[in-house]
Amino acid sequence: MDLTPYIGWIIFLHVLGSFMFVAGHGVSMFVVFRVRKESDRGKLAALLDLSGWSLGVAGIGLLILFVSGIVAGIVLGSFGSTWLWVALVLFIVISIVMTPVGGTYLRNLRLAIGQRPGNAKPGDPDPTPVSDAELAAMQASRKPELLLLPGAGGFVLILYLMMFKPF
Repeated sequence: MDLTPYIGWIIFLHVLGSFMFVAGHGVSMFVVFRVRKESDRGKLAALLDLSGWSLGVAGIGLLILFVSGIVAGIVLGSFGSTWLWVALVLFIVISIVMTPVGGTYLRNLRLAIGQRPGNAKPGDPDPTPVSDAELAAMQASRKPELLLLPGAGGFVLILYLMMFKPF
């Protein structure tokens, strides 16, 4: 099936998926930095819910981005290009690095305030909130910076590869 006449739509979907992915992650990134300063547990719970929701949007964007990018690479004949494979490998490595670090940090904060994580099963016991001092210690973590470096740096590097196709 010749998809060449639809390449404009394929690229449109790729850019749309990229915007959704970046916007969703952007909200979550700001939440990760904001939770450090929030002492009200109700507001903290709302911020964590916002992060969870925004990462859902990012996940949908990722699916659109990934599928349309592969289709575009095939249709445009770039699928054998080194730059594309380097970008894909970088994306996978960044995801492997960031997901456990960010996910664990946010999940532990949820548990610390007594909020059930989104992946809790029916019948799982409700988490026991920690003391304000323990929560403050968790909030003081440097995990946000640990997430920012590969996330933002990787995004810029992948964007460079896509725009300039250096090899």
